Amino acid sequence: MNSIVFLVVIPIIAAFLSLFLGKVNKLIAYIVTIFNLSFSIVVLVSGKIPFNVAIGGWRAPYGINFVVTDITIFFLLLINVAAVLSLTTIKEHMEYQFYAFYFILLAATNGMVLTGDIFNFYLFTELTTFAIGGLVAYKRDRLATGASLKYLILSSTASTFSLAAIGLIYKTLGTLNFADIASKISNLNKASLSLILILFISSMLVELKIFPFNIWVVKAYDASIPAVNLFLHGMVSTAGVYGAIRILLMVFSKNSIMLSQSSNIANILILLAFITVIISEIGALTEKNLIKVLAFSSMAQLGIFLFGISLGNYEALKGAFYIVISNYFAKFVMFIVAKNYSVIAGSRNYEDMKGLGRKYPGLAIAFTISALSLMGMPFFAGFWGKLSIVGNALLMDKIAIIGVIIILISSVIEGVYYLRISHTFFSDGNIQDTKLSRINCVLPIILAAVILIIGIYPNSIENIIWTMINEIQNTPEKYIQVILPLK
Repeated sequence: MNSIVFLVVIPIIAAFLSLFLGKVNKLIAYIVTIFNLSFSIVVLVSGKIPFNVAIGGWRAPYGINFVVTDITIFFLLLINVAAVLSLTTIKEHMEYQFYAFYFILLAATNGMVLTGDIFNFYLFTELTTFAIGGLVAYKRDRLATGASLKYLILSSTASTFSLAAIGLIYKTLGTLNFADIASKISNLNKASLSLILILFISSMLVELKIFPFNIWVVKAYDASIPAVNLFLHGMVSTAGVYGAIRILLMVFSKNSIMLSQSSNIANILILLAFITVIISEIGALTEKNLIKVLAFSSMAQLGIFLFGISLGNYEALKGAFYIVISNYFAKFVMFIVAKNYSVIAGSRNYEDMKGLGRKYPGLAIAFTISALSLMGMPFFAGFWGKLSIVGNALLMDKIAIIGVIIILISSVIEGVYYLRISHTFFSDGNIQDTKLSRINCVLPIILAAVILIIGIYPNSIENIIWTMINEIQNTPEKYIQVILPLK
C-alpha cells in the first residue's frame, strides 16, 4: 500500500498542470477526485488496515510516514466524497486559478489525515489555509477579498500557536512523530503538557469554527461561490475534526488529560463550546440570508461536537461522531438547496424564496429532513448524537448539566428558524419558471434518504463509530505498534 502517497502527490501534480490545461481543468478535476475516492475505497476493502508507509525508506520516527487506521480511512472517505459532491455544483466556467487552489486543497486535506508526524500536519494545515484563502477570494470583489484576508489573518495567528507547540515538543521530547510523541508524553511534566495542549487547541479552533476564532466563518461562506462553501464544510471542517481527534484524544491520550471530566483544559473547551453554540444559534435566529444561517448553524454543530469530546466519556464521544456525520450530510443538502433556490429567487434572503417548495418539493422536503436531523428529532441521524451526549452529560457534574440545558435550548432555537424557513418555502409566492440541473435536484434527495436511514437504523453506522472509538480507547498502544516497530 505504498501507493497511498498518490492521494497527495497526484493532486499536487494536477495543481501544477492546471496552469496550462485551460478548459480541460474541469475534466481533470473530476478524474483526480474520483481517483482519490476510488483509491480510498480500495484501501478500505483491501483488508490491510492498519498499515504504515515510510516515505523514502526512512523509518519512523526519523522519516516522514503516512499512517492508515480505521479512523484515517473513515475521514479520508468523508473528505473525498465531499470533494466529488462539491464539484457537481460547478456549472459555470472557472479559470485555472480556481482549479489550482482546489487541487492544493485536495492534496492538503488528504495529507492532514494521512500524515504520521506533527510537523507535516502543520505544513498540510498551512497549505489548506493558503488554498481556502485563494478560493474564498476567487470572486475578486470587496466582500470576498475582505473575508479571505480575515481568514488568513486568523489562521496565521493560529499557526503561530501551533508552531510554538511543535517547537516545545521537539525541544522536550526530541521527536515529531505522532506515535513517538504518544509513547514519550508521560515524560512531560504537567505544566509543559498543559501549555502544549493549550497552544494546539488554540491553533485548531479556526478550522473547528470555535469561539473566539470563528469570526471569519459567516463572511467567508457569504462571500464564496457555492462550491467553495461545500469545500469549507465537507473538506476543511472534516479535516479539522480529524486533527482534533487524532492529536487531542490519541497522541496526548496517555495521561488521559483530554478524556477526564476533571481536567481544567476539558472544562475550558466545554465553556468555549457553550459560547460557540449560544452565539451561533442567536446569530442564525436573527439572520435572513440563508447562506449565513447555514454558516451559523455549522458553528453551533461543531460546538456541540466539541462539548461531546470534552466530556471524558466514550458514550458521549459516540454522540460526537453522530453529530459530525449528521451535520456532514445535512449541510450538503442545505447548501445545494440554498444554491438552487437563491439562483431562482435572485436573492439569498429566504423570504424571497416563497413558493419554491411547491414548485420543487423534493428539494424543500430534503431541506426539512436535514433540518429535523440537526434539531435532534427522533428517527433522524442527529437525534442519536444529541441523545448520547445529553444522556451522559446528565450523569456528570454541574458544568455538564449546564451543557445539557444549552443543547436543549439550542434545539428549540433551531426548530424556530429552520421550520420558519421550511414554512416559507411552502408558502404562496411568485415563482419564475427556471430549469434546474437534474443532478442538483436528485443529489439532495439521495443525501436526505441517507439521513433517514441512519436515523431509523442507527446500527447501520454505529458499528463503524464503535470501531473508531475502540481505536481511541486502545491508543497509544495500538497506534504505536503500527508505526514504531519499523525502527
